[in-house]
Amino acid sequence: MSIRPTQQATFTQIQRGLLANFSALVRSQEQISSGKRIVRPSDDPVGASQALAFRRQIAAAERSTTAVEGAQVMLDTASSLLQDAGGLLAEARASLLQGMNGTASADDRKLLAGSIRLIRDRLLEIGNARAGNRYLFAGTATDTSPFAQGASGVRYLGNEEAQEVLVGIDSRLATTLPGDEIFAAEQRSGTQFSGLTGLASGTTADQGTGYVRVQVRHDATTASGLAGGVALGASASDTIVGTHALVVDGAARTVQLGNGELVALPTSGGPVVVRDEHGAEAHLDFTGWDGSSFTASLDGSASISLDGSSWTTLTLSESDLQLADPASGTVLHLDTRSLHRAGTELVTFGGTVNVFDVLQGIVADLENADGLDATSQRERLDMWLDELDRNHENVLVATGELGSLSQRAGGLEEAYDAEMTQVRGLLSGVEDVDFATAVMEMSRAEQTLQLAQATSARLLQNSLLNFLR
Repeated sequence: MSIRPTQQATFTQIQRGLLANFSALVRSQEQISSGKRIVRPSDDPVGASQALAFRRQIAAAERSTTAVEGAQVMLDTASSLLQDAGGLLAEARASLLQGMNGTASADDRKLLAGSIRLIRDRLLEIGNARAGNRYLFAGTATDTSPFAQGASGVRYLGNEEAQEVLVGIDSRLATTLPGDEIFAAEQRSGTQFSGLTGLASGTTADQGTGYVRVQVRHDATTASGLAGGVALGASASDTIVGTHALVVDGAARTVQLGNGELVALPTSGGPVVVRDEHGAEAHLDFTGWDGSSFTASLDGSASISLDGSSWTTLTLSESDLQLADPASGTVLHLDTRSLHRAGTELVTFGGTVNVFDVLQGIVADLENADGLDATSQRERLDMWLDELDRNHENVLVATGELGSLSQRAGGLEEAYDAEMTQVRGLLSGVEDVDFATAVMEMSRAEQTLQLAQATSARLLQNSLLNFLR
């Protein structure tokens, strides 16, 4: 008994063969047109999984690269600003040294003060600089202006946290430094006195930052031992505090206060101003002087104030007198036993004066707001020079740190670029097609399909006799 395939079975078999050959041709064409060996996951499930992992790795590297590029912009901007700040401080230092030169006149110093005031204003602009809508030097409080002018000087309103960006799974990169580390860094070195009045530190630790001006007020002058018709003059203008020896030499017609300079007495008498070795000043009236010699004692009483409104009468025996300013939180402990003259004593909490207040203090003393003599003015300016150099050094250190961070950002960017290049190569090896092989496969599939079509055409040429046999 012979078994003969049915027409339907033959047709189904031919259809399957044609579809298989056509699918192979289409697949080859897809690979060539897309350039990918894996067009859909079913083409190679293992390869598709590897390609997905590589793509995730590339995406992570791209995100990190974008973050690093943004950080690089901020670092370069901040570094450029700090370089400008360093140049401004160098210029301010040069002007200060000119002002300390003994040949500079009062007008010269006022001109220098104006120049330093402009430098301070520009430096404050740098401290409050922004990149876009973010303040660069406010720490992470990027919507807050970091430096604000207050009644007692410039205050830092930002925080101490550095701005950072995520540049890896567990890696962060600082994009700038907090402003207090740059312009208001503290390296405490104790309370320092300008030496004008003779005040010194008490036995208890002080509390405060920046600088204050302690005012010593002359209240009255009394005398013992005045003779020969000499009397006290305009004592309201005196600055002596404590007991001072007064020597009048009738033969030489001179008068001397303490170890100060000898003052020649006028032949017609009249008012005379004498100063001791510390610059303490007393006014005497020699109108009725009879030419005799004598030694007397002048004693000046005084009061002291930290805030300029509340005054404490001094006994000049205090070894730990406490003065407080509730508005600023400053607490000073003073030794008044060596106090010798009235005036405004500049007191700095060494290593805590921010660069803006240093420049403001220099301006005030170049303009001689306290009416100092030339020697006291130079001593004040020399005191400011130390604080200016310290702040300048802090700015230079911060500039170097930002440069290092920028260099690290550049290195990270290069590393991520190299990583992406490597991973893209691995991805290409997994999913990209070999065009020579794909073209050969397409030609083979096309030829096979043509052969299958020709064979199918012959198999389907049936007649009525095929069914009658």
